[in-house]
Amino acid sequence: MKRIGIMFLVGGGLWILAVGTAHAESWRHGHHPSYPRVQERFETSVKGRAAGAVSFETLRMLSTGMTKAEVLSKAGAPRHSFKDRGTQRWIYASSDHWIVEIVFSGNNVITINWSRA
Repeated sequence: MKRIGIMFLVGGGLWILAVGTAHAESWRHGHHPSYPRVQERFETSVKGRAAGAVSFETLRMLSTGMTKAEVLSKAGAPRHSFKDRGTQRWIYASSDHWIVEIVFSGNNVITINWSRA
């Protein structure tokens, strides 16, 4: 009887772990059933250069509080744009492998996330 209880607990724990992992993967890839799917827009080119390809120095000039118009005037069109529940995210890349995610709430930048590709 004790072995059956242990098997039940181990099996239940493994099942919970498997479901939790599957759920985490669905969140990671943006496919959660109760939220709308994230819409992505691709720009192909901007004035003879790839959309979203900006120099590192230009990206350094961006700051929180800027408006969308100010970001567009300094950095041009983003490589990718995502909308999700009141926020909008613009993605830029530099030639030296920096990726910059700019998060807008309304018309203003609220966060700038930097990462190295």
